Amino acid sequence: MSLKINHSLTRLVREKRPVIHCITNYVTAGDVANTILACGGSPIMADHPEEVSEITAISDCLLLNIGTPGGTTKAAMEKAGREANRRSLPVIFDPVGIGASRYRTETALSLLSEVKITVIRGNASELRILLKELTGNNAGSGNGSVSPTRGVDASFSDEIREDTLESLTETTRALSAATGAVTVMTGAIDIASTGEETWLIRNGCPQMSRITGSGCMLDGIIAAYIASTGLTPSQHAIFEAAALATAAAGLCGERAAKKAEQTLSGTGSFRCCFLDEVSLLDEGTLKGGINIEVS
Repeated sequence: MSLKINHSLTRLVREKRPVIHCITNYVTAGDVANTILACGGSPIMADHPEEVSEITAISDCLLLNIGTPGGTTKAAMEKAGREANRRSLPVIFDPVGIGASRYRTETALSLLSEVKITVIRGNASELRILLKELTGNNAGSGNGSVSPTRGVDASFSDEIREDTLESLTETTRALSAATGAVTVMTGAIDIASTGEETWLIRNGCPQMSRITGSGCMLDGIIAAYIASTGLTPSQHAIFEAAALATAAAGLCGERAAKKAEQTLSGTGSFRCCFLDEVSLLDEGTLKGGINIEVS
């Protein structure tokens, strides 16, 4: 099936310079901010409960990431989330490491009960655990069990491969149906779904899993793309923007890997090359390089 995709979003982000309010983890906050800047957005990193509502009020999108939950994280995220909902702003949620501890899991579940989420982005283990916690449903679990995460990484049994693709696609669809959010499951193959529409994204490279924060940086690109779709985008427009952002990040990873390999460089150089590629990405390169198919 031929897809009609709005490749102009990469240009629209730079024209609109959307303000992205990030409440994210301290490990990758700088990387997320620089990635948002590189793709054309304007990040603001504010996580104190006393100011988050005001910061969200002057933003175009809210990004929530529970990678390093602190004493005020839950309160700050819920306050910011309620303000975003009040203003009909998109909310991107990354349940980093859910299942690694009960505290993380309870933080994620509380947030989902208090805030209407627009997009959920995570790896296969995170999203399967989230679905199980929300519904008791083991969709896509194969043997009926849900594997724990390896810290903030997916378990080996949850890696997205051709032989696991069907079951993990089922998980992605089920989570979207349960939450009403667009769901993006990332791995060697990425899966984006609304519960009714599902696309597979076959961009990316192994090096992206060898640097910390590649998923967090993708969250920032997704936020910038969705914030540039308009004031009241349809569910399909949000889905398309999230899928396109995921493909764009994967394409930038591919191009960065080639540059790093040409100079016999390692993961540190790859990380810098990735940021360069995000900043240089244009509509023509995006249109010619993304690999998206309907599932």
